[in-house]
Amino acid sequence: MTRMNTLSETLLELHRKYAVVDLRIDDKDQLWVEDNPIPCRSKGIRLVWTRRFEGQSNPDDLAVLYGLQLPDGQVGVLVDGYGPASDPDVTTFILGVQPLGNPIDT
Repeated sequence: MTRMNTLSETLLELHRKYAVVDLRIDDKDQLWVEDNPIPCRSKGIRLVWTRRFEGQSNPDDLAVLYGLQLPDGQVGVLVDGYGPASDPDVTTFILGVQPLGNPIDT
């Protein structure tokens, strides 16, 4: 059986292997690059992949990791809760993002 990485291990690996940037959503449905406080709207942003995580000790500990390609070509990661724990601002934003062709498996 293959060991599944945790969310934190996956984030560390993505930062180490690839030049991903951390992203966040504000309450005005704008995506921000953490290191650069210039907001980007969902136009021109593409969904590259998603990955869902479940806590080992608590099945209610769910999260989803989104890989998003920004208009300048950078790829960023956005973390959200899954199911009842999801952030409505993130959900609204993601629903407006177009997928980028075939999904890439992380």
